[in-house]
Amino acid sequence: MNCPRILEIYVAPDCFGCETARHLASTVRALSRPDLEVRLLDLSEPDVIRPSAVFAVPTYMLDGRVISLGNPEQDWLLDQLAPPSPCVD
Repeated sequence: MNCPRILEIYVAPDCFGCETARHLASTVRALSRPDLEVRLLDLSEPDVIRPSAVFAVPTYMLDGRVISLGNPEQDWLLDQLAPPSPCVD
């Protein structure tokens, strides 16, 4: 059994590279992996809380850990997301 993983991508409206981040989020979502939740978080939204590790956008966090500051190459990002980690009780 695989534990669900969470990819959070932090963006902002005036960010030049955030359009690429939005595209990468769509690409990852299109994989339709039940073990992976993709969250695109716009820091301009009032209900979005910025973690202290996020000091620039776009920032990619996997399971609460920053994996990329700025946009990674798509192949690299997909490599980071696979294989899913097994659950440990």
